[in-house]
Amino acid sequence: MTARPKPLKLGCSYGVRFSPDGTRLAVLGRDLVLWDVAARSKLWRGKFIAHMSGMAFSPDGSRIAIKSTTGQMAVVDVQSGQLLLNFQNKKEREGSDPAWSPCGQHLADGGWDGRLRVRDAQTGEVLFMQEHAGEMLRDACAIDGGRRLLVQHGVKSVDEGQVQPPDYCSVWDWPLQAGGGRVVLSLPGIMSCAPSPDGERLAVLHHAGGDEYLSVHAIDDGRVLATVLVEAGGGTGNALRWLPDGSALGRIGKGKLLFYGWPGLEVLADHAFTYPCALDFLPGTPLAAIGSWEAGMLTDLNVHKETA
Repeated sequence: MTARPKPLKLGCSYGVRFSPDGTRLAVLGRDLVLWDVAARSKLWRGKFIAHMSGMAFSPDGSRIAIKSTTGQMAVVDVQSGQLLLNFQNKKEREGSDPAWSPCGQHLADGGWDGRLRVRDAQTGEVLFMQEHAGEMLRDACAIDGGRRLLVQHGVKSVDEGQVQPPDYCSVWDWPLQAGGGRVVLSLPGIMSCAPSPDGERLAVLHHAGGDEYLSVHAIDDGRVLATVLVEAGGGTGNALRWLPDGSALGRIGKGKLLFYGWPGLEVLADHAFTYPCALDFLPGTPLAAIGSWEAGMLTDLNVHKETA
């Protein structure tokens, strides 16, 4: 019987992402570090822009787009670990992670200024921009194998006495066009959302009346498929991530990782972890990369083991 490899310590890690082919793991902390998954060896480390906060592999896995807390973006070559392009856009402020077009030629991102932008990934030229007044674009990610873009919209606070509009999520087809986003879900107090691997469902963590709920919706019309009351996460306890086979949802909890089965959203597993803040899974394996403000880890997770 082959012994399982020991967990690999990743250090301080705000973000973790496996490459599309699963051979590489990108870890975003004070630096960006690339690991060989099979060999458990570090390939390179670089500090390409200050205050890195988000990243995404290109569809072919040859490049990594990174974004800072100031909104600055850059593109790094995976093979060499060299900077290919610095977009020099330092004043656009934080917002969503970058997201690649399916052709790998364009990069989309949303800002806390409500602007959704698409840039040329080789020159940084802005090719498309749409403003959403009074909103913060908190997340953007590829769905349907990268063919569409999901955007999470947070509505800014309104003046006292006015009704707070609900947050919402929109879906865009590539190439993005003015007015092309379709609202698929509108819900007050959205904290986090995660599309299922097949692009058919959207998991949402939201709060209402002082309680927190996890719900799953059909992405085509927003109808509720399941909803459960969950314990408050606190701190970084908002992030959601589906397992690659769609059988469960991982959630970053307060000092632990929680896994909810699908369908049904029953708690499958509960793993204690110090300051977790990011999560990714390697398809077809029990391997999970766990980001932590203190000490991230690459390790096997038995998600479907019942909690004692």
